[in-house]
Amino acid sequence: MFKFRIIGFTLLMGLLGGIFFWRPYGWYLFLAAAPLMTALAVYECAKMLHDSGRKNFPAAAAGLFYITAMVMLFDRLSTAVVVCGAAASVGGGVLLLMKKDELLEKLLASGGVFMLLTPAMLGLLTSYNCTAGRAPVGAWLLFLCLATKATDTGGYIVGTLTAKLPGGNHKIAPSLSPKKSWEGLAGGMILSLIVGMIFAKFASYAPLWWYLSAAAVLSLGSFFGDLAESAVKRMCNVKDSGHWVPGMGGAFDVLDSFIFNGIVFPILIAVLEMI
Repeated sequence: MFKFRIIGFTLLMGLLGGIFFWRPYGWYLFLAAAPLMTALAVYECAKMLHDSGRKNFPAAAAGLFYITAMVMLFDRLSTAVVVCGAAASVGGGVLLLMKKDELLEKLLASGGVFMLLTPAMLGLLTSYNCTAGRAPVGAWLLFLCLATKATDTGGYIVGTLTAKLPGGNHKIAPSLSPKKSWEGLAGGMILSLIVGMIFAKFASYAPLWWYLSAAAVLSLGSFFGDLAESAVKRMCNVKDSGHWVPGMGGAFDVLDSFIFNGIVFPILIAVLEMI
């Protein structure tokens, strides 16, 4: 498992490296990969719920999100909201008139999944173009990704090592995620803070205290996002949301850390712009 996790991590880091440092084509790589991957996360979440008996239209939820994301990236989010809202209203009205109650319920459930994940996934996508503190395009998304995933990486390493100690480590929520431990959370937090210090040293678009505070908040957000996804998977009785990322599962497994951080990070940027 560890070997495959390393392979999956390397592939994702290669993709991120291309997005951030392959000038001037990084934007096109981001445009091709990021909306698709976030839409896949929406699809996998809806599919898990669908397969567990909670009927919805996974493809519809993912497609609606993808359209919204692409329109938003071209600065037309208001148009996307109006168009998608109008389409959903007309579609729901037609089904209601046709007395297709089951289809209407599935449509509403699909909208629920869409509304649940859209704020976080759109927050993640919009951070690419954020230039607060005169940062170059992509810099804040890089910080968001590294500070968030540092918690996963540090937690996995420290949690694995401390589990081998006499008596093991101290579990946080064994009924939801048996491997999550306080030791792992501390290790992930420390690695995330190190990421903050590195950015403060070499990419001084914000003061050190902001980087450290943001890293700490993102570390906690990463942990709780992972825990929330574990609760959904346990409810649906599945181990992974997908199988296309070696050692990591699916898109929802990879992006679960951003369920809260995609919403929190724009708030952190707003705080930075006020100081």
